[in-house]
Amino acid sequence: MQGALVMAQIGAGTDIAALHKDLHGCEGVKEVFYLAGPTDIVCRIEAADVAAVTQTVMRIRAVKGIASTDTRFILPIS
Repeated sequence: MQGALVMAQIGAGTDIAALHKDLHGCEGVKEVFYLAGPTDIVCRIEAADVAAVTQTVMRIRAVKGIASTDTRFILPIS
């Protein structure tokens, strides 16, 4: 299992309720956090592998209202 955090900025006038629903509808999105500061949203995602994480990030980027994203992979501690 591969995890990642996707930090996103939203566009002005974005319908937050619709955005919240759409983000939770993306396969692989486990949690969505709304923040104050330069990053508006953080999504925690889980997927089978790096390719599946990439597909989830592309789904997030396609959601209406998402202006930009910055993804960080969660590294395992062994």
